[in-house]
Amino acid sequence: MIEKTYNFTVESTSKIVEKVVSTDEVQIIHMIFPKGEGTPKHYTNSKVHLIVIKGEMTLTLEDQEPKVYPSGTIIHLPYNTKMIALNLTSDILEFFVIKAPHPLKIGGPEEPVKIEE
Repeated sequence: MIEKTYNFTVESTSKIVEKVVSTDEVQIIHMIFPKGEGTPKHYTNSKVHLIVIKGEMTLTLEDQEPKVYPSGTIIHLPYNTKMIALNLTSDILEFFVIKAPHPLKIGGPEEPVKIEE
């Protein structure tokens, strides 16, 4: 078999964070957040693309004002960017995080560094 397949949760109303793919080349993480949930504040540990599938993502980068991105949006973030992604407006926010290259390939930690404030 040439291809390799991966599965992810299709429908959920509860919080889900699942690492779907983790190879030498890429990490792909699938996240579902009910209203009021989100990521902890952290630094990106690779070059990141966020793909908003459902709902609206409220994204705060560095010390900028939060911006709202609707489903159908892809957001690129450079390595080592301070960020927090929240669901403040939708019943469900669903998105994928694509990290390429894999964080270890660029000298980053495998997991993002959380920021305590």
